[in-house]
Amino acid sequence: MVEITENGKLALKLIFTDFLTRYNSYNIKDKIKLSNAGSLKLLRSLHDKNLLTSEKIGNAIFYKPNLENNYLMKLLELIFLDYSNLSSFVKGWIYDLNSLSPHTNGIFLFGSILRKGKEARDIDVCFILNKSEDYKLLQRMIKEMNEKNRLKIDPLYLTEQDFEKKLIEKDKPLIEIVKSCVVVHGSELFVEVVKNVQSKQSR
Repeated sequence: MVEITENGKLALKLIFTDFLTRYNSYNIKDKIKLSNAGSLKLLRSLHDKNLLTSEKIGNAIFYKPNLENNYLMKLLELIFLDYSNLSSFVKGWIYDLNSLSPHTNGIFLFGSILRKGKEARDIDVCFILNKSEDYKLLQRMIKEMNEKNRLKIDPLYLTEQDFEKKLIEKDKPLIEIVKSCVVVHGSELFVEVVKNVQSKQSR
C-alpha cells in the first residue's frame, strides 16, 4: 500500500479534477499552501510512486494523473468520499441527500453551500440519473424535501452520457462543478467519467 499525505491527497484531487490546467510545483503551491520547495518535493514524490506522469516543457515540469494506474483510481474514489474537513451543516445535507441515492448513479453537491454553509441561498445538487423513468420520482422526492427544509434543493439532472459529453465539450459550468463538488454518491462513476474525458483529450 502506498502512503499518501493529506497534502498529497489534495494535490491528486486538484490535478485530477482541474484537468484543463497544467500544474507544476509553482502554480500548485498556493492552492495546497506549500512553499515552492515543498510543492516540488511533493509532486516528485507522487511521481516516484507512479501516481503522476510528468512532461518537461521548457524549464518547467508539468504533472498529470497516471490514468493507467488502477490503484490511483481507487485511491481517488476514497479521497472523494472523505468528508472529514466539511462542516456538520454540509455533512447533514450529505446524509439527507443519500436517501435519494437508490434512484441515481451519482449525486454531486456544489455551489454556495460549500462556501457559505448556512448562509447559502439554496442547495445546488447535480443528479446523475440511473434511468430516465427515475426523473419524475426524483422530482417528487425533492419537492417533498423542499417542503420540509428552509433551504431548497436546486437540482441539475444529467445522464451519465450527458455528464461525459459536456465535459468533453468543456462546458464551463460543469467543469466548475467537477473542480469543486462534494461527491455524495457515485464516486466510482465520477472518477471513471473524469478519467474517460482526460483519456479522450490526450489522444
